[in-house]
Amino acid sequence: MRIEQSTINEIKDKTDILDLVSEYVKLEKRGRNYIGLCPFHDEKTPSFTVSEDKQICHCFGCKKGGNVFQFTQEIKDISFTEAVKELGERVNIEVETDQSASGQDDTHQVASEDLQMIEMHELMQEYYHYALKKTVEGEAALTYLKERGFTDALIDARKIGYAPKNSHFCHDFLQKKGYDIQLAYEAGLLSRNEENFSYYDRFRDRVMFPLMNAQGRTVGYSGRTYTNQEPKYLNSPETPIFQKRRLLYNVDKARKSIRKNDEIILLEGFMDVIKVDQAGIKQVVASMGTQISQEHIAFIKKLTSNVTLMFDGDFAGSEATLKSGQALLEQGFNVFVVQLPKDMDPDEYIGKHGADAFNYYVEHEKKSYILYKVHIHQDEIDNNDLSYERYLKEITNDISLMKSSILRKKILQEVSELFKVSLDSLNNEVGHQQDYYQPQSYQLPTVPQFNNLNKNEKAERALLKHFMNDKDTFLNYHKLLQVEDFTNEYFKRIFNVLHQFYSEHDTFNISDVLQYIDSNEIKEAFISLDNYMINEEPFEYEIDDYVNTLTSNRNEETIESLNHKLREASRLGDLELQKYYLEKIVNHNKNRMN
Repeated sequence: MRIEQSTINEIKDKTDILDLVSEYVKLEKRGRNYIGLCPFHDEKTPSFTVSEDKQICHCFGCKKGGNVFQFTQEIKDISFTEAVKELGERVNIEVETDQSASGQDDTHQVASEDLQMIEMHELMQEYYHYALKKTVEGEAALTYLKERGFTDALIDARKIGYAPKNSHFCHDFLQKKGYDIQLAYEAGLLSRNEENFSYYDRFRDRVMFPLMNAQGRTVGYSGRTYTNQEPKYLNSPETPIFQKRRLLYNVDKARKSIRKNDEIILLEGFMDVIKVDQAGIKQVVASMGTQISQEHIAFIKKLTSNVTLMFDGDFAGSEATLKSGQALLEQGFNVFVVQLPKDMDPDEYIGKHGADAFNYYVEHEKKSYILYKVHIHQDEIDNNDLSYERYLKEITNDISLMKSSILRKKILQEVSELFKVSLDSLNNEVGHQQDYYQPQSYQLPTVPQFNNLNKNEKAERALLKHFMNDKDTFLNYHKLLQVEDFTNEYFKRIFNVLHQFYSEHDTFNISDVLQYIDSNEIKEAFISLDNYMINEEPFEYEIDDYVNTLTSNRNEETIESLNHKLREASRLGDLELQKYYLEKIVNHNKNRMN
């Protein structure tokens, strides 16, 4: 399987590594670079760096990273070809490969089927949207949406559609387009009669809300009835491209606002998200169901450390808040809660009080999850001594999990008053819990160090840096060198990589060269060398000196070998051979002087 280099280069040029990495890592600007917690290993101190100028990322702990392709390979555990295809889809570049059908492996086949499933969903998205906006049959559904406050602009922005009553509307359309009907069934767009194995549309006579993944690709639907039809919502089933435990509705649109506000607001349903977003609060997402999963938590951790829960104001919403809040707190998040009035959801609050009142409410009713938990159980705490002790232990344990010392101090003060216990006693208990739950530190693997180099190694480092700065310098001198002239093992590998790289490229670019390297340690060495500062316009004699330093050992070995052969010729009395070796020694010394 081969992809044209021009296609790879175009995809790389159109994919900004800062935007890509920001989808997985919360980054902060540090000088010219950005830094965050590494997505490839657990760490407390950020060591993952992104260079916008060089278009590379690198972890100085586990040494993983590279350019946009290598990052995608690592983060998704996929092949280089799959990474190129995925990033190609992201920037709307079609990736074609030279490969015979017999050469296709199972992995490629699965990836191809997943892509077809997404294509079918996005094709139907346009068709459903057209049916809502342009057909007579869709008028009742459109009226329903308008009565609920959906404007034409909002309907268009969210690509909301309508699935007609015809049980073969989707089936016939996809079949006409040449898609495999069995695959459409596996994608969740069709249902199947298990008696005669005939296929028919899963969604019929429903308002269709597309469900997008983190990359903004449509992977499922939620079909809502606009009549009294049951169920009220019909969602896509679990499929290879749609798993509820992985999908956060609206995260593709909310990502920038999440980074800007350093906060994610988790709502109960996608309808709430649409209305809250319309009201002006953009950093909102929803899980497909109230229970947050470990996959959700892992994804959120890459975006922010602050999570606000705003579930419905009923018993189920309260239970979901307690479970989700505890799970997030135990994973190191700062967790907050906006408790809505009893039996009211965000959509209903906005409808009753308006967007401005809702925004004010969210801004002023945001409390710590720990205080919310105390509030929910306050009656038990006040009237049951056993519950008092149990909840006090739970709360002190929760406080010990908090990362923010500022928030911890504030919460301790308020909990002290609510439980009527001294602040010193609380501090002692929290300190004990922190000692008990202190996680083990991550032992960073050894990385190449170029600080304590000897004279030869310093010359090797300088020469390689000049080679990286200028291809002509490399071409002028590399033939004078052998790999064995380098004493540092990392520098030997770098020299080999440069030789290969310059055979295909005119200028050095760290992002491009990393594609030639499999070893994380060599990537680390290249990045370290790339950051090494040196005069970019050296005199010719400087390069000569470095080359002479590297080749001096080889020269000494050559002279020693020639002298040995000269002595052997003398012992044998071979005058012709003596003359030959003597001339070789003289010429070799002349070359060294030059």
